Amino acid sequence: MVTGAATTLHYASPDVITDRRTRGWAKVAITGVALIASVPEVRATWSSDRQAPDGEASLAELFRSMPTSRKAVALTPVVAVVGAMVGWLAFMERLIFRRGQRRAAAGKRLPHTGPALVYGFLAGLLWFLSPPDDRR
Repeated sequence: MVTGAATTLHYASPDVITDRRTRGWAKVAITGVALIASVPEVRATWSSDRQAPDGEASLAELFRSMPTSRKAVALTPVVAVVGAMVGWLAFMERLIFRRGQRRAAAGKRLPHTGPALVYGFLAGLLWFLSPPDDRR
C-alpha cells in the first residue's frame, strides 16, 4: 500500500510544491520511503532465491564462479535494458508533467492530482497481485 501512496504523492507534488528544487528533494524522500518499505520483501525474495532445490547451484553461485570477462558479457544486456527503462521512464515522466502543466494553463484546479490518484490506485492494485509460481 505504501507504493500506491508514494506514487500518488510523487505525481501530485507539482500541485503542492511549486519550487522545482524543493519538489525534486520531496520526490527523492518519497522514493526513499517507498524503497525502505520494500526492504522486507526484497530480503525475503533474496533468501528464497539462495536456496537452490535438490543440490543445484543457485544463480548467484553460478555468477560468482564465472570469469570476469563472462560476467561482463552476461551483464551487458542487463545494463542495456536498465538504461532503456530509465530513459523511457524519464520520457514518460516528462510527458505526464507537461500534460499537467497544460491542464493548469487551461485553468484546471489541481491538474496533477487527478491523474496522480489514478496512478496511485493502479500501483496499489499491484500490491494485491500474488507473484507467479516458479514451476519447473
